[in-house]
Amino acid sequence: MDEITLLSQSLPDAPPPSAEATARAKASVLAAERASTPARKPARDRRGSRWNWGWAAGAALATATVVTTVIVLVSTMAPVAAPVLVRPTGIDLLLQAAENASRQPPADGAYWRRTQIGGGLLRTGEPPYTLRAEESTELWQPRDPATPGMMERRTRSVMPASPQDEQAWRAAGAPERVRNICPSGAGPCASVKVGAVPTDCSYWWTRDGHLPEYGVGKFTVEDLRKLPDDPDRLREALRPYHRTWSDNGFTQSFEDFLPSTASLLWMPIEPGTRAALLRMLATLPGTKVHGETVDPLGRPGISVSFDDARGTVSFGKEEVEIQGRTVIDLATGAPLADLDLAVDTGRIMGYEALESARWTDSAPQEPGNCEKAKS
Repeated sequence: MDEITLLSQSLPDAPPPSAEATARAKASVLAAERASTPARKPARDRRGSRWNWGWAAGAALATATVVTTVIVLVSTMAPVAAPVLVRPTGIDLLLQAAENASRQPPADGAYWRRTQIGGGLLRTGEPPYTLRAEESTELWQPRDPATPGMMERRTRSVMPASPQDEQAWRAAGAPERVRNICPSGAGPCASVKVGAVPTDCSYWWTRDGHLPEYGVGKFTVEDLRKLPDDPDRLREALRPYHRTWSDNGFTQSFEDFLPSTASLLWMPIEPGTRAALLRMLATLPGTKVHGETVDPLGRPGISVSFDDARGTVSFGKEEVEIQGRTVIDLATGAPLADLDLAVDTGRIMGYEALESARWTDSAPQEPGNCEKAKS
């Protein structure tokens, strides 16, 4: 018994469809089934589950079309519109990123290699003009804490921030080196070289086995690997790190401490832990998703703040009020960038962008033409 006959018998009060209508319905069913055949699934690219989600939506719509066509023809009811899929917004976007993070494959290797690009604005000259400075930092973090790691930092570029700033710089004689205007009482500021090519490279070896970020606490790779993949258990596992801060004189409550655990997103945590961390952060009262955006490297993501804390940054003789934002890759749950946004204008005053992070078995090599700094 085919589907058309079965549905006809289940609805005895409806008049039977004509042979022509039945033929059209079967043709529509076969066409929709062919359209949703997995063999025609698009190739997966590096954006991963973002494209898988799009394909699943297409298959669901094709199935809905089949069911709608059959019911309309059998029962002679008015056509039923296909379901409308609503894209997540707000906290649901963060939870979608957590779900996608949980689907990422685990990785292995002797070293975790992370490259970051940092940028910021500085004011100089009289009359003052603005320069945009960028530097790169590369970290080689060994899985074995007894193995030395390495960090390398170099200036990528220092250039006028806009055509108007370039005109002002050239009017000042296009100085090769400039000195930032420092706030009163800050003391002398170091000069920087203006140019579009990397300069001022330094590197050093690390030997204590801990990652360089201490916003939450000291972690080895093994410490991170042991963190739970459940939001509630992860929350409890972070309490000892808060007690360490309290023992050192900080009076922040555990609830106020939790937003700072977002810095773990930048570390080599397991996919399940990353998902649990995002889900835990999504429950915090200060977490807010500001929508979809593009990071300083041009990559799409979602803009998130984990608290309402504000600070200030020196911009020449001014103090600019800023608020932090994190841009998260919706497809993987990984951070793309941390931003310092001017509260009044929304201008990016400074940022740290994660260019790449991966496991490798290749050991770090001392870079040439780079000054070795003390560890």
